[in-house]
Amino acid sequence: MKKGCYMSRIPKLRTVCSDKEFIFESKPKVTNEYVQLSIEEFETIRLIDYANLRQCECADMMEVARTTVQAIYKKARFKLVDALINQKNIRITGGYYKLCNHSSHVKNCLKNIEQKHQIND
Repeated sequence: MKKGCYMSRIPKLRTVCSDKEFIFESKPKVTNEYVQLSIEEFETIRLIDYANLRQCECADMMEVARTTVQAIYKKARFKLVDALINQKNIRITGGYYKLCNHSSHVKNCLKNIEQKHQIND
């Protein structure tokens, strides 16, 4: 290997609890422009802002480093603010992730919440 040449590391899959894709459109429809969030960006926003977890707890749920969560979170927040300020639609799709394998006692796992809704329906 040449001096100064480095091979990049294969990124680790981010663990998410749901891979449902969403589209949020403004009503009335103001624009056809979309901001695209990846599934793992949505999961990070959900865990930190909605479930009120700390970044280190979010990192544990997603099975990545806290610094990775911090970078994903920063990028996702910018995209959401761009959509709100510029009245863009939001599309949540794609990414580099795997579905979780959490047990039923994990509090903020969407898989467990979705299963409870299916049983009650």
